Amino acid sequence: MSLSKVLKKLRLLWQSALKICFSNSLMNKETLHIHGDNIVECERALELILFAYGDRVTETILTTKSVVCPRYEVTLGKPVSSLTIVFFPGFGRWDYNVLDTVRQRGGVLREAADIIVTKVTDGSETPMFAIEFCGALPAGNQAWQRSGRAYSFGKSRIPYLYISELGGFELNSRRERKAARQPNPAVPFSYLAFSIQQDTPVFPIFVTAPGADKDSRTYYEQEFAETELIELIGIMLRNEDDTVVFDTLQSKVLSFVKKRAEQSAGRNTMTTDQWQSAFDIIDNARSLSEYLANNVQMPWSKTAYIDGLTDDARDVMALGKKYGVGLTATNLPMCVIPASSRIAFCKELTDLLSELPPTFKEWLEMEQDLAICWVMGFKPRGDDARPDRGLPPLTRMLVGADTQVMTFVYGPAPAYTWQVLESAPNDLARRNGLWEAILETSDALLVESATQTNGAQGFTSEHWEEKIEPVVVKEFLVSPNPLRLGENDVDTAIHLLLSKVLDDSVFEGMCNPPGGDWSGVSILGKKAEIEYRWLSLPRVSATGAKRPDHVFQIFGAFEKPIVLSVESKETARSLESGIGPRLSEYLAFLMATGASISRVRGAKSWEISDEVVDTNQFVFASAGAFLGGTDKQVSDALARSQTDLTLVATFAGNGESSQIILYSQTIIGEKICDFIMSKPLPKNFISLEHRSFKN
Repeated sequence: MSLSKVLKKLRLLWQSALKICFSNSLMNKETLHIHGDNIVECERALELILFAYGDRVTETILTTKSVVCPRYEVTLGKPVSSLTIVFFPGFGRWDYNVLDTVRQRGGVLREAADIIVTKVTDGSETPMFAIEFCGALPAGNQAWQRSGRAYSFGKSRIPYLYISELGGFELNSRRERKAARQPNPAVPFSYLAFSIQQDTPVFPIFVTAPGADKDSRTYYEQEFAETELIELIGIMLRNEDDTVVFDTLQSKVLSFVKKRAEQSAGRNTMTTDQWQSAFDIIDNARSLSEYLANNVQMPWSKTAYIDGLTDDARDVMALGKKYGVGLTATNLPMCVIPASSRIAFCKELTDLLSELPPTFKEWLEMEQDLAICWVMGFKPRGDDARPDRGLPPLTRMLVGADTQVMTFVYGPAPAYTWQVLESAPNDLARRNGLWEAILETSDALLVESATQTNGAQGFTSEHWEEKIEPVVVKEFLVSPNPLRLGENDVDTAIHLLLSKVLDDSVFEGMCNPPGGDWSGVSILGKKAEIEYRWLSLPRVSATGAKRPDHVFQIFGAFEKPIVLSVESKETARSLESGIGPRLSEYLAFLMATGASISRVRGAKSWEISDEVVDTNQFVFASAGAFLGGTDKQVSDALARSQTDLTLVATFAGNGESSQIILYSQTIIGEKICDFIMSKPLPKNFISLEHRSFKN
């Protein structure tokens, strides 16, 4: 029996014990907390949870206890029980940071998921699972940008569900569809390998991209896992055995890896049979690096594209090419020096870099496989190349805990970096997420940069490992009152007011609070029966128009439907001069191009579209929004914004009560304000006031 099968049996016994402890939890009142980047991510998680409960959900009500910390009451039947779900939009602004618990449980990096769902039992919270929503195309170095998050949550034994859309397309500057791009198969395979190593679901879960065409939907039919996603969430909520769905998701990820290998241009990755063998090796707790060194022996080379690359760094890369084999691919910034070649590699490396310390040379001479992660890390001006944060975790996830990893850093980091690295490496890690990822996942570090003054430096992990006292996982219960108010709360209030409280006369086409992704904007056309959606939104248009944070379509306030674009800021001072016309122009410019997809309003599936919507059937309006300030700050913002209306939000008791003052600045703004004020609001919800402002 393989090690993974044994671990699964042990997990089954553990889950059975838990199930006995919590057997009555769903019979009474249960509470879940959803900690997320923003209100939109929280609501997406809520939707998945409700799907997981399925037909048991008989009623879901948004209560109004706190606008900035929304609460839903869910009634469940068969057996009858109730579920309270509380949102905490925005990490790091509550009386306890849930990410501290992730670290206490073993999560070594400062990475946050989009969502962390916790269960409240006996006055304390327990993390149940984390979710990452990825609507962007996971190609190029962006494919491993989130590997640090997966690594950290997997180390903490908190299931991490990386929901990745398949079948989407990029658009060029003329908004024409480009060829689909997909990640190197090593990236999804690393999740698969790490899930087995940690015996914890750390999976990319593939769902259908809204813009996927029929060919993509057919091609990836076996890899799409919407059903398994809902099933897994339900299993985790009920503390049931996940073995079957775990195995199914393994198969779907491996199937995707094989298809990516088949598509690989120039065969720069392993064959489908080799990927299957690699999976079997890991599933039986054997070494991937040993398999690659002895059975695949794929050539490897690294091309560095920075101007400041030193001659020594270039020569080190040449040694990697001479002695290394590809870590599943020929051109990824990772390779393996087989144990049989390590002594020769070490001799040439130390001859080249003769001033390396003896302890580092001694470590290099060990006769075992060595994985090398090649990190540029820094752009020419010295700022972080953010995707490189994911490279060391990606390497470690592939090779496992038993293979030694050395990270080679060759980018032009600021000169002071090397002094801090030598004297206080852990301070450097605490200041910088890239260095944290490198030091937490590497056994050794070699640096050769143009900004160094003393040549190459080599360190082993003893240089930065601190004597760590046993960590106690503290109990916590987050209070639904933020310690500070900000843009997140403005966005939450606007979103709830216009999309959840008002009737169907308002349609929300986009909501992008802090941490959002601007994945698309929707507009209703043809008597509000067809939803058109534009994907891959540019930040600005060719004319310099500005992409909004919110888009609402308002029916019945004017003779034509109003398309309202909103720019949300934390303070009045942050609202840009002349932003109003730029917001309206952006949507008018975008809608003059063909929509990307469309569907009948309320339908689940989308169809590819290139239909151009007649913009003459709409009136475009703009709004600014921010937290209340002094009278002068507010009046100055209103005067310079050139918007049709402005929403100024104020909160009392850290969000327990709230008010929005609607300032109308034009005739169309007056119509919108009157329309909103005419709608009945729930008791104890946001109080509204309408004021006119004439510049």
